[in-house]
Amino acid sequence: MPNGSRAGAMRHSRFAKVAFEDMLVFFDGTPAAQNALSYAEELAPEGNITALQVSIMPTFFAGDVSGDAWAMAQEQAEREAQETESALKAMLQRKGSRAELRRAKAMADDDGRVIAGQTRYVDGAIFGWPHAQAERPVNEFEGVLFHSGRPALIVPEKCSLRGSPRSIMIAWSATREASRAVHDALPLLAAAEFVRVVVVADDWSEREQNPGDDMARHLARHDVKVEVKHVATDGKPVSEILLDEARFQGAELLVMGGYGHSRTGEWLLGGVTREILHRPTVPLFLSH
Repeated sequence: MPNGSRAGAMRHSRFAKVAFEDMLVFFDGTPAAQNALSYAEELAPEGNITALQVSIMPTFFAGDVSGDAWAMAQEQAEREAQETESALKAMLQRKGSRAELRRAKAMADDDGRVIAGQTRYVDGAIFGWPHAQAERPVNEFEGVLFHSGRPALIVPEKCSLRGSPRSIMIAWSATREASRAVHDALPLLAAAEFVRVVVVADDWSEREQNPGDDMARHLARHDVKVEVKHVATDGKPVSEILLDEARFQGAELLVMGGYGHSRTGEWLLGGVTREILHRPTVPLFLSH
């Protein structure tokens, strides 16, 4: 085997073996969280999996309650957290999961920051995404995406995984967020059988610039089996086009930058990230 081919094969083998060694799953015992845990165990079959339980502690402003009442509320919250912890441990045992349950405390509306702090010491965090929007851990997910420096994976409740994703789609735009997402996902991309870089353009002139070609060349140097596809919007929302392309490709994972401008700007302007999170049909790998 030529030296270059041998080196390429060694790089591909290394990425396929290493992938992700240390993953955190936001775990509250819901069916979506249990599915996310199963997804994590497939994604990191030999790695460490942490199932993180977040206990919300009572918050009072000074003068609202007496010291005795404050202490009683704290004790009650701690008892409930311990009961939940015991129930989650029993659930993991019944599932035969190898995940380690860890408990963290947070004040109301501060759980995203707490989870972000825990995620800094792993390769990424995974969130189950229930069908019911009111049950989705949006605050926790955004805390990780914006404040951990690690990728966040969204796993829709009915999506499953057997081994590493074989077909991956990249939603490419020449932004810092998209570049970060591709870099963070590189171990998975190198291990995949097929990767497609999809560029959605507003008109023919943008497509003629072939903006995905540079990224494809970069990925090919890492032995990623990659091709580029340019798609015109034709008046359709970009989010709809990306989800349609992922479905047509049979993609098992969609890699994209999360929130191209500020979160508030995306919400007001109807950003792609928000729209895809509203109705994901495929697991998402997002970085910011």
